[in-house]
Amino acid sequence: MKKSYFKASLAVILTLLTSISLLAQERVVSGTVTDASDGNPIPGANVVVKGTTSGTVTDIDGNYTISVSDETVLIFSFIGYASTEVSVGNRSTVDVALSLDIQSLSEVVVIGYGEQEKGDVTGVVAAVDADEFNKGAIVSPQELLTGKVAGVQITSNSGEPGGKSTIRIRGGTSITAGNEPLFVIDGVPITNDAHDPGGQSGGRNPLNFLNPADIANITVLKDASAAAIYGSRGANGVVIITTKSGKKGDKARVTYDGYFSVAEMAGEINMLNADEFSNVIIAKHADKIGLIGEANTNWYDQITQRALGQNHNLSVSGGTDNASYRVSVNHQDIEGVIKNSYTQRTGVSLNYNQSLLDDKLNITANIKSSYTKDRFDAGAVGAAIVFDPTQPVYDAGSRWGGYFEYDADLAPDNPVSSTNQVQGFGEYVRNLGNIQIEYKLPVEGLSAKANLAYDVNFGERRRFQPYTLRNQSADSGEVRIENLKRINPLMNFLLTYKKDLPSIQSAIDVTGGYEFQQFSSDFPSYRAYNLPTNVYSFYSANVAEESETFNFHQSNRIISFFGRLNYSLLDRYLLTATVRRDGSSRFGPDNQYGIFPSLALGWRIIDEPFMAGVSNIFSDLKVRASYGITGNQEFSNYQYLATYTPGQITAQYQFGNDFVSTIRPNGYDQGIKWEETTSFNYGIDFGFFDGRLTGSVEYYEKYTDDLLFEVAVPAGTNLTNRIITNIGEVENKGIELALNGYIIDNADFQWTAGFNIAHNKNRIVTLDGSDSEDFEGFLTGGINGGTGNNIQILKVGEQVNSFYVFKAKLDEDGLPLEDGIDHNEDGQINLADIYEDTNGDETVNSEDRDIYKSPAPDLIMGLTSNMKYKGFDFSFTVRSNVGGYVYNNIASSSGFYNGMEGASNWLQNVHASVLETNYSTPQYFSDYYVEDASFVRIDNVSLGYTFSQLEQANIRVYGTVQNAFVLSGYSGLDPEVGGGIDNNPYPRARTFLLGLSLGF
Repeated sequence: MKKSYFKASLAVILTLLTSISLLAQERVVSGTVTDASDGNPIPGANVVVKGTTSGTVTDIDGNYTISVSDETVLIFSFIGYASTEVSVGNRSTVDVALSLDIQSLSEVVVIGYGEQEKGDVTGVVAAVDADEFNKGAIVSPQELLTGKVAGVQITSNSGEPGGKSTIRIRGGTSITAGNEPLFVIDGVPITNDAHDPGGQSGGRNPLNFLNPADIANITVLKDASAAAIYGSRGANGVVIITTKSGKKGDKARVTYDGYFSVAEMAGEINMLNADEFSNVIIAKHADKIGLIGEANTNWYDQITQRALGQNHNLSVSGGTDNASYRVSVNHQDIEGVIKNSYTQRTGVSLNYNQSLLDDKLNITANIKSSYTKDRFDAGAVGAAIVFDPTQPVYDAGSRWGGYFEYDADLAPDNPVSSTNQVQGFGEYVRNLGNIQIEYKLPVEGLSAKANLAYDVNFGERRRFQPYTLRNQSADSGEVRIENLKRINPLMNFLLTYKKDLPSIQSAIDVTGGYEFQQFSSDFPSYRAYNLPTNVYSFYSANVAEESETFNFHQSNRIISFFGRLNYSLLDRYLLTATVRRDGSSRFGPDNQYGIFPSLALGWRIIDEPFMAGVSNIFSDLKVRASYGITGNQEFSNYQYLATYTPGQITAQYQFGNDFVSTIRPNGYDQGIKWEETTSFNYGIDFGFFDGRLTGSVEYYEKYTDDLLFEVAVPAGTNLTNRIITNIGEVENKGIELALNGYIIDNADFQWTAGFNIAHNKNRIVTLDGSDSEDFEGFLTGGINGGTGNNIQILKVGEQVNSFYVFKAKLDEDGLPLEDGIDHNEDGQINLADIYEDTNGDETVNSEDRDIYKSPAPDLIMGLTSNMKYKGFDFSFTVRSNVGGYVYNNIASSSGFYNGMEGASNWLQNVHASVLETNYSTPQYFSDYYVEDASFVRIDNVSLGYTFSQLEQANIRVYGTVQNAFVLSGYSGLDPEVGGGIDNNPYPRARTFLLGLSLGF
């Protein structure tokens, strides 16, 4: 008992003594923080105890006071200055002089085939680092950039998980050839699959194989000076993706990031409900009253779901004195809001770097491999729009798998039947890797680098529909299997020479290189139909009554020589010159090679002696000008060769008792050549208040010659009336502004924000060799409804893909005139009763269709805000388009009363706009359906908390909302529509997620 009492008393005494000792060590330290260059005090500087969130800020005179212990290390920092760490020891006064941080100017940015200090860049290069990326359930890398870069417009083509996006950098430069930028991943240019005849078999988006969590930064090359080094593939800009790597000398570090998400419908297409539908049938189609059902079915509710998702990333990174490594694994499983649709990805990534021979030899290996599986919706969304809402989902006596169906060839399909019975899968394995070997040659500043890479993709798309599925084909049950094998090897060799020339106060950086890349693809496919079983398997295909096989092979290659010179005089007068000569197998012998040069000049005004007097205002000031020519060869192969294609099924000939398909020659143009874009750019980079506010202003002009387009020609012996050929010129002019600011930066609270705004205007200069605005132009922009109808036009003097429509007569309420108008004997309306006579010839006909608006927005804007308060962080991204119009094809194709009754005994739903327009017949070409697509959208809102008191681990929990809300006057589901024609009703989801990040 006495021993226990003694031990307890001793423990209490020791605890008290320790507390007194610690309190004794706590004391107050004060001091002044000044500018090392001029000795002036720095108000608002941060003074933080290292390893904690405890700290203070300096007052107006640069003074501070803080409580510390003997072992304390203080961190002093301020925007525009280099941070300094000071050990307090036994001092009571600690004065610190901060030096200006030139790191922002010496920061290295990635450019084509190399790197360059940011302050020396003369082209238009925008870099976004990982900590600036959009947050949330990101499936594809381009989603990380949305709203972040001025002049870069990223539009989702569909709300399905992992759906492909349309990316435009400073507007489109082409009509038929690809407008997508070139993607370069760790030094490997990849194909965007825009013109593969087999499509991206097995995948919704060719970039989905890349795990967004593995990306360290994304650099966008926007002007010709920056992109011309990529020659014939740089006309639409270049997006360079650099993945994460380990650091030499770092201890092994393990990180995990994972989240669970739930997504829901963010809107619904405005179709008639069951009561409205019944009332309209009674009023407009009295002879069809007997077809009205007794159900009240919301078909959208039947095929949609609250979609769940999960994502997990695990990585290990580190290094030794001579090596670094990073290995990561990831798994993602995201359901779509349409039932039975999803995307899954499992992947691994390896980055390894080894230095040898006293750092003279450097070897880097990057390997990425992923398996992706998608399940596609079976067209159920389109069926849900038009299926009769008074009919039930199921019919026990139905021969169509127990689902209610109209037994008529042209009737719409039950969307629930399609969703549950059709199985459509896509799977592909993609392997992308390269090894880079760099050696410093005996000549000082001279190095050689070899890059050997591969991009291999194996994909398969499978679709099965049982014989119990009612469809408009006479075939009973079907299996389709489409395969893809793509092998794209690449090799390039570089020589780089860097040298300071102090005798003439200059520095040079010269790069020369050779590159070869081949693209080879095979697309075998198989179709079996009239199946005797409803069990999906390869056996089903083997016992089918009928089957067909197809195979398609294509390849093309590019051989290139290129060079670049960066020259600096007095560290402030800058010059960059590049040239690239590309040879492409996509052109005939006379046009196979193209030369693509560029020249850029820069002047760092901030470094001039006369700027010393305003250094307290300006922290950066540089002007730039550039000129360059880039090319575009992103169109289908073999357009200059006479090739053959299978004829239509109606063009068969009889051989005995068999019918044999014919083949026919395709049209071709032996003289087809590169599209060439000539660009001019003028820019200013600026910084104010010690770097607290930075930004740039750009003005550019782009002129694209020899536009490629499919035009009508006399059929002649080619048996085709359309060929791809060079037809004209288009111009783009625009201005961009980007701002980044440190609004608040103190010990407890930091707030940074970025804003960008861009205006681009395109115009067709010539078409078919004519610059006359009287030239009729070419119709484009196919729509749903009718046969071969187009709603857009290419016309000299107008914007690309402007809408070409009739001007509707409106009543005093702004609604189209239709109700009560007399119809002709054939039931059609006199056009003069509902449309304006725009050309004044007193007759309304096709000549009165006119140019009206364009899909291109007048302004695109992005705003990003990041706030941190102690352990909390809060961020959001807002985007806005001002101007730009969209054609509501869903309303135009189903917004008329006569569309409610089928050719036989069946009914279908119509768009609710018919209650306002009272259209009885389709008016596809009315400007009433061309609507303002301006919007303001909050893309991402994220709130997180980091537990900073943990010494050995970094733990952060966070929540994010994607597609939080959108403000728009557009009557359709979503105003952001690629191409300006809204005929894809897959809804864009609103997603909520909860995540956890660990690092130790």
